[in-house]
Amino acid sequence: MAESAFQSHPIPSPARRGTSLRTAPGIKTSKMLEVERRIGRTLEEDFREYYVLKGWGYRRLAKRWGVGYNTICTSQKRNRQRSWVEMSGLPARREPSDRESHPVFGPTCGVCSANDVGLDDAHWVARRDGGSRKPCNVLHLCPTCHRKLDRDDPATIELCREKLLFREVTKLIEGHTASPKLLRSLIEAILCRRPLEQT
Repeated sequence: MAESAFQSHPIPSPARRGTSLRTAPGIKTSKMLEVERRIGRTLEEDFREYYVLKGWGYRRLAKRWGVGYNTICTSQKRNRQRSWVEMSGLPARREPSDRESHPVFGPTCGVCSANDVGLDDAHWVARRDGGSRKPCNVLHLCPTCHRKLDRDDPATIELCREKLLFREVTKLIEGHTASPKLLRSLIEAILCRRPLEQT
């Protein structure tokens, strides 16, 4: 493990439930040290590789580290709790220079292109309306756009329709499985937002 600016000894646990001790500057909590042991490197190194360079969001990083999303990025002044980002002096946002030198950030929302949140599997045709879980009926959307699709927001529906149509028609043509009949039924199903028959 590389050297870190932090000393390697934990802060004792709070005496009472519901209270938290403020961690002294330059010291990591026992939970932070536990995560470092599990991943085999410092949090700073891991954060730089996955958040800054690879473009992961906090939610995805929290899953990798095995901690709650709020632990990483949310400070609570009322409870005197500081986020790991604040405690470690990690950047809260990616710097423009990092974006320019590393343009690929990972999966993005199919509508708004957000890449700093976990994506939902949104059904084009809802399950209650006969929609399947097959890839041809699923769009990867951020939670906000997913809610808009479920609430029949016209602009979101139109963008989703275009994305799904382009993706599925391209897949058929590139896979050399497109017949005129199959292509037509696929296009009609997407345009009318009814269950798709093809896989």
